[in-house]
Amino acid sequence: MRASAATGPSWGDPPEWSGGTMFGVIIRRVGARMVDGVFVMLPTVLLGWTAVPLMESVLTYQARRLLRRGGSRIVSSGLDGQVIKDSARESVVVLAKTGSAFLVALTLFAMGFWLVYDWLAHAAFGRTLGKAVFGLEVVRFDGAKPGVLCGLIRAAVLIGAPAATVLYGWAYAMAGRTDEPLVLLVMRWVILVGLLPALLPTNRALHDWLSLTRVHSTR
Repeated sequence: MRASAATGPSWGDPPEWSGGTMFGVIIRRVGARMVDGVFVMLPTVLLGWTAVPLMESVLTYQARRLLRRGGSRIVSSGLDGQVIKDSARESVVVLAKTGSAFLVALTLFAMGFWLVYDWLAHAAFGRTLGKAVFGLEVVRFDGAKPGVLCGLIRAAVLIGAPAATVLYGWAYAMAGRTDEPLVLLVMRWVILVGLLPALLPTNRALHDWLSLTRVHSTR
């Protein structure tokens, strides 16, 4: 049931589902995100496939450059064992950073595409492809579609913040820090500001609260 603008619910009001239980709607929200994730992965996989030749060329160039530089150092050192180990370690680190940069670029492309898709879909239609499949839509407290601003806030919190976390985690790892693995950073974000608030009595996650929206069941 949608509330009118004159009697719209306040922040503390519990959600009013038009169909299904709160737990059922949460499960459907997860399913909708999975459908959207598959949709977003299609152009990401295509971009990754077309970028493979470029990545191979860059890695080949890096390997040849490291081989020439390492070979010169090894020969000038008189085949010193420590110099050989250091050269090999340096080569592995440089190639690993180059490869990971491509993976991070693909990840950020996927999340950037997802952010724009999520923003525009909710702003214009109040739902993404996944929500349409699972019978869900996002509405403001007055029952209207989120619109441009609310849709942008929602997408920025839900998708933009994790994207920034991925970028931070990669930079953290490239700086040689291993005490904060990237997977823990992402999981902490998902649990603390994504899933946990959704289990509270009001059943609104952080992106719902900040964008003044709620998920409405159409079934």
